[in-house]
Amino acid sequence: MIFQIFGNNDYYKVVSREDNIEKSKQNDNGDHETIGWVRVQGTNIDYPVYGILSQEFDYPVVSTSFTWSLNKDSDYHNTMVIYGHNIMNLGPYPRVHDDDFDRMEELMGFVYPDVAEKNQYIQLTMNGENYLYKIFAAGFIDQFTLDSLPKGEYPDDVRNKYIELVKENSIYDYDVDLKDDDKILSVVTCTRFLGSDFSNDFMITGRLVRVGEEVDQYKVHRNKNYDKVYEILKGAEGDESEENA
Repeated sequence: MIFQIFGNNDYYKVVSREDNIEKSKQNDNGDHETIGWVRVQGTNIDYPVYGILSQEFDYPVVSTSFTWSLNKDSDYHNTMVIYGHNIMNLGPYPRVHDDDFDRMEELMGFVYPDVAEKNQYIQLTMNGENYLYKIFAAGFIDQFTLDSLPKGEYPDDVRNKYIELVKENSIYDYDVDLKDDDKILSVVTCTRFLGSDFSNDFMITGRLVRVGEEVDQYKVHRNKNYDKVYEILKGAEGDESEENA
C-alpha cells in the first residue's frame, strides 16, 4: 500500500478506504460504478468516486454524498479531476461547516485563509492504493475550460499547461515545489461566489506526495487574486450585519 511510505505523522493520517469502496460497489448500476474514494482534510468530504457509465447519470437513489470522474475508465491517471455537487453553500459568504452539508459544500471553506493554512492534503484511494496529495492551488476556474480538458492520461505538455492554469487562477501561493513528472489531482465543485452571471467552479489542486517526503504543514500566502475574494467577503459580511440590525 502506498500510504505505508508516509510513516507516522500527526498532521495527516492516511487511512485506507478500501472497505468503504467495497460497500459502495454494492450500489453500482448501469449509470455508474465506484472507482475510488476521496477525502479532503478538514472537511466532511469523505466520499466515493463514481465513474460515469451513462449520459443520463443523475443522483443515485441511495446517496447524495458522492463525487464523480469523467474519465472513461477506472485507471489511476497522472492527472485526475474529481467533481462534486454544491447545493447549500453557493453564496458570497460560505459556511465552513454545517451538519446539513452532505455533498461538496465544505470545499468552499477554502476561500478563508485560515482554512487553507490548516488543511493542506487530499487523499485518493483507487485500485488498492492510497495516494496522498499536497495542495498547491485553490481558486476559481471557468467551467468551459474544465470541460475542454482531456479525459484520462494527460500528455506531459498538456499536464504542464494545466498546472500553470490552476496556479494562475489560485488565490493563494503555496510553498510547494513541482516537478515535470508530478501526478496531479483536482477536486471541483460549483459555486455562485463570484455572482450568478459567472460560469465558474471552485477547485483545489494537489500534487502527489513523493516517496520519503514528509507529510507536514507548509506556508500559504494570499496573492493578488485574493483581492477580489476579500472584497466579496467584506461586502457579504456588511450585508449580513445590515440584515441583523
